[in-house]
Amino acid sequence: MSQSTWKDQIKKKWGPHSHCPICGKAMPTDKQFCSQNCRDNYHGSQKKQKKKSRIQMLFMVGMMAVLFVFLFVFS
Repeated sequence: MSQSTWKDQIKKKWGPHSHCPICGKAMPTDKQFCSQNCRDNYHGSQKKQKKKSRIQMLFMVGMMAVLFVFLFVFS
């Protein structure tokens, strides 16, 4: 008499699984990526993001240094 929800029906049909963060394919829950190609793409994009963050931080520190120099030289 109890109706199962649509989530229960999906769990029963597909079983426990997770999805690849890069391509979205279904895969076993114990894996983080579906293939070596997706793993390489993920790590490559992480390296690019880390480099971009470092460059932005150096730019901000440089701009603050310039502003402090102008503040103290021209006051």
